[in-house]
Amino acid sequence: MIERRLWTREETLVALNLFLQTPFGRLHARNPEIIETAALIGRTPSALAMKCCNLASLDSTLNARGIRGLRAVSELDKQVWGEFHKNPETVAFESEVAWADASKRKPREDNQVVWETVEGKDRTAVTRIRVNQHLFRRIILTSYHHACAVCDLPISELLVASHIVGWAVDVANRMNPRNGLCLCAIHDRAFDRGLLHIDDTCTISIAESVVRIRDRVAVDQYFLRFEGQEIRMPERWLPDPAFLRRHCELLGQAG
Repeated sequence: MIERRLWTREETLVALNLFLQTPFGRLHARNPEIIETAALIGRTPSALAMKCCNLASLDSTLNARGIRGLRAVSELDKQVWGEFHKNPETVAFESEVAWADASKRKPREDNQVVWETVEGKDRTAVTRIRVNQHLFRRIILTSYHHACAVCDLPISELLVASHIVGWAVDVANRMNPRNGLCLCAIHDRAFDRGLLHIDDTCTISIAESVVRIRDRVAVDQYFLRFEGQEIRMPERWLPDPAFLRRHCELLGQAG
């Protein structure tokens, strides 16, 4: 009898890293990324796809859409998933390091650091910021199928993984996917400045200062036509109503 090889924590972190960046419909053994990643950790594509689907069964946002994943969830799966939700910044970084170690590459990172000033930080701290910034963008854009949640613009180069509550305001939740929205550059800036408001039901409203210049064609095209509409919802990581309410409070828009 062939002894079954149990999954290690490092292998499960690699699976988590892949799951976070892959649409549910592509969590199958024919996906080239799953085939490549499975080879890195010495697993079959079917085994890795199944592990990702096990993680999917723990995802409440997928469950809310009627997507259940598989049910052969191990205690290690539950442990890693729970750790990610409790401390997403640390576990997300660990998942990228696990992938890098398995692939014998450097962790993927974003060189355009915007989350915080890196002055006075050592190399390790800067690397962690860049890696997590890159991973957060991948998670959010994947969840929204690489299109703006407001206008559906599908050009990745013009999309931003926008924080609902700013990274500088709530450091603990800057890697929390439910604190993210995929927005185009215009709607990201408008949301950040309170010109475009998304309430806790994910309904859009436009600031009065914008409405007052409604005679401009561009104002109607980019803003007014979205008034009262619901944002395009993500596949997973539904925006947390508490973060949306807090965003309004921080801008003095509550109520």
